[in-house]
Amino acid sequence: MNTKSLILIISPPGDLQIGLQALLTTHLDVDVLAVSKESSALKVIERNNPALVILDQDIPGNTATLVHNIKTSWPEIICIVLVNNDQGRQKAIDAGGDLIVIKGLPGAMLIAEIRKLLHVEEIEPKEKPNE
Repeated sequence: MNTKSLILIISPPGDLQIGLQALLTTHLDVDVLAVSKESSALKVIERNNPALVILDQDIPGNTATLVHNIKTSWPEIICIVLVNNDQGRQKAIDAGGDLIVIKGLPGAMLIAEIRKLLHVEEIEPKEKPNE
C-alpha cells in the first residue's frame, strides 16, 4: 500500500492558504492539512508527523522561532518558509529552514521543488471527456 505524503500549511486564513492547498492537491499526489496558528501547528505536527511543512512568514508570532522548534523537535520534517523579502529570507535560513522562497515564485516552480524534496510524482492532468 502506497501512503501519501502529508504536507502541512501554516498560514493565515485567506487566499495564500487556499491557493497553496489547491496547487498542491491538483499537482501532487499528497494529503494536505492547513492551520493558521503556531499552537495548532505544533499539535498537528505531533499528531500527524507531516513530511513537509510550508510556513508563511506572516503568521502571528515569531516565524523563526517556530521553524527552529520544528527542526529541533522533528529534524526529519522538511520546512519550506515563504518570506516577503531578503531580511525574512535571512531569518528563515538562520532558523534552519530547508528551502526559503520569496513570495511570488510561480506555482510550477514551487511544485517542482516540492517534488524533488519529497520524491513524489506529479499528477497527470485528467482528460476532459468529449462533449
